[in-house]
Amino acid sequence: MLRGHNAMRFGCLVLAVVLFTGAAAWAQDDLAAEADETLARIEELRSQLEASPDDVELLIELGNVYYESNMLDDALGSYHRAVEIDPSHAGVRLNLGALYADRGQLSEAVEELERALELDPENAMIYTNLGSTYYAQRKYNEAVELYRTAISMDANNLEAHFNLAVAFADAQIFDEAIREWQRVIEIDPDAPAAQICRENIQMIEEFRGTD
Repeated sequence: MLRGHNAMRFGCLVLAVVLFTGAAAWAQDDLAAEADETLARIEELRSQLEASPDDVELLIELGNVYYESNMLDDALGSYHRAVEIDPSHAGVRLNLGALYADRGQLSEAVEELERALELDPENAMIYTNLGSTYYAQRKYNEAVELYRTAISMDANNLEAHFNLAVAFADAQIFDEAIREWQRVIEIDPDAPAAQICRENIQMIEEFRGTD
């Protein structure tokens, strides 16, 4: 499994946080049950790795569980071990890039994502994530080109469309931004990203006085 990277957090951050926090307001019992399941899965994977310490896929899966649980140092250790065993594994490079970006280590993120792209140049997710990391570095033109490439490879790439819209909105090219956000809504109208797009479009229309 490729853990990947939620590139949307680089754009319209406040809206994303408000939306996903509200959606994640589970009952306390549910949270406790999920934590117990996570710990059980970690122990299971650790046990399997004792028997097969060089199993790259097990290391990546353990890293993914750590990552999803916000245990970033542990995730980093698992991913680095996987890279030591198989330096040519594009998936673990992608995950490392995502983790470094989440930690604000953008130079390290770019290095891993560029390496992942060399290893797997047909992977639209890598282009999208690398674009978002460039965008965070204020390399806007490079980011836009990477988003466009991702979309050319996968026309239904929600994150690429979303973040391309963010780039257009930041440049006050509002018609193009709206078009890209509408594309996200068309692709998956029930996705959390689609609701953010609706809110962003409404904000732009109110700003322009066309609501």
